[in-house]
Amino acid sequence: MKISSNSKYADLLENLYYYLQRTYRSEYFYKNALINKLLLGTYSLNTTTVLNEFKIGTSIADFVLLNGEARIYEIKTDLDSLDKLEKQILDYSQFGNKIYIVASHNHIEKLSEIYADSPVGLIEFTQRDTLSTVKEADSYSGNFDHTCIFKALRKHEYLEIIQECYGAIPDVPNTLIFRECLRLAKQLDICQFQKMAFEKLKARKLRSPQLLLDSRTPYELKHICYTMDLSTDEYDNLYKFLNKELAHVSSLPQR
Repeated sequence: MKISSNSKYADLLENLYYYLQRTYRSEYFYKNALINKLLLGTYSLNTTTVLNEFKIGTSIADFVLLNGEARIYEIKTDLDSLDKLEKQILDYSQFGNKIYIVASHNHIEKLSEIYADSPVGLIEFTQRDTLSTVKEADSYSGNFDHTCIFKALRKHEYLEIIQECYGAIPDVPNTLIFRECLRLAKQLDICQFQKMAFEKLKARKLRSPQLLLDSRTPYELKHICYTMDLSTDEYDNLYKFLNKELAHVSSLPQR
């Protein structure tokens, strides 16, 4: 598409996105593909929740998808090394049912050798912006850990679980409530506790899910809009901006 002063900001955004996708495939393109092709393309916002940059143990998971089970996606671009991957996978296995590594073509052969006999799945993010499954992940709960799961919850979420399981929350000073609730949580069956925590996390919903699906929300911005959880007014402002005509633009990259 040729960009001119009569083009709109939406046109500029599209051109810049595909220019950068060819020249600098950062983590954003992987995450945006996961949002568009998995959350919006395969699943439903009514039944699925995504957690972005979610702390699990001492690691930060790039993309956690919650529907019938907890699936964790770790991204490795051409700009990333694989040095921390073993520790990240260990942390994620304490929380999620399935773990996938989403990687560029350059990492796939090595990752296929490393994880050939493990439950970890592999997905290649191709040059055509598609997600190609190289190896399906197997469900595995052998490393689930009460403390890791508990610390992923907000206070009101773990209080709700304790209330549901024990009929009341501990009558202790506020400074001791975390420790006492964790002690009680550790007495629950680990798979039952993981499932209850999963349901609490899944209840975290967007403010304006219908506008994320709206055709006025560009493919290129789906991940940003999801992560920022835009309000209706913020979406309206975004649409007005994207529909403005460009002015005083002399040299722009072309798609």
